[in-house]
Amino acid sequence: MRVLTGLFILCLVMTLPDLAKGQGFSISPARIFFSGNPGETVSQIVTFGNTSAGVLSFVTRIQDWKRDSLGIKIYYDSNTLPLSNSSWLTLSSNNIAVQPGENKQVNVSMTIPAHADKLTTSMLFFTQVKEQEAQQKNAAKIGINVLMEVGIQVYYVPRGLNPGELEFLSFEDRGIHDNGKAKSRRLALKIHNKGNLNKDAFIRFELTNKETGEEIKIKPEVLAMLPDATQWVMVDLPTDLKGKFLAVALLDAGTSYDLKVAEKEIIYRP
Repeated sequence: MRVLTGLFILCLVMTLPDLAKGQGFSISPARIFFSGNPGETVSQIVTFGNTSAGVLSFVTRIQDWKRDSLGIKIYYDSNTLPLSNSSWLTLSSNNIAVQPGENKQVNVSMTIPAHADKLTTSMLFFTQVKEQEAQQKNAAKIGINVLMEVGIQVYYVPRGLNPGELEFLSFEDRGIHDNGKAKSRRLALKIHNKGNLNKDAFIRFELTNKETGEEIKIKPEVLAMLPDATQWVMVDLPTDLKGKFLAVALLDAGTSYDLKVAEKEIIYRP
């Protein structure tokens, strides 16, 4: 490798970059970034929009989370991870009812403790519920059905943190991969976030047959990494590739960071 610097819908969780939308409703933003000095209380607004014909009701909860080595979110009980800010948060309401055609705001406040000097995270969930009468013999019982769940990532970002860079650690040919449904040729990229800030990035790929000049299209990947995290990105290619190929991966974290490039030569034989 060469590296160069240059019900129901049950518990459907959405954490889109700017706005979470479902049928008839929206919640924004999808990520909240707090900044302030230790001892301060800072606030931001979450806005609910209801374009449906009925009342939408939500209950809230807060959990800790992190990503595993493949970038998949894993959730934990509130205030259990070392870099959690769950216990710092309060909401103006924990039960929200949004009338048809209404836009409603909920205030999210963070009280920053004295020891806060690192980036911390939590996940604020708004779970849509509907009261439904369940008819039972000789009695009526009220139940709760989960319809939709939206997760908002909450960050505390102290001032003056070192942004650092993303870097490629390795670029591997994993050979034939069988997921139980189909086979593919798999490439694997190992990436590390050297900084103290979370980073979003795109990985664009170029795969060229060096013998024929043919370019194979590969879908770009979206990457989101917490500070000091290491993550694998898997790229699956067709199994019928034959010949000598040059694989190029371009890691773009935005204009504030250097573009990183990794290259690997691969020979695919029948």
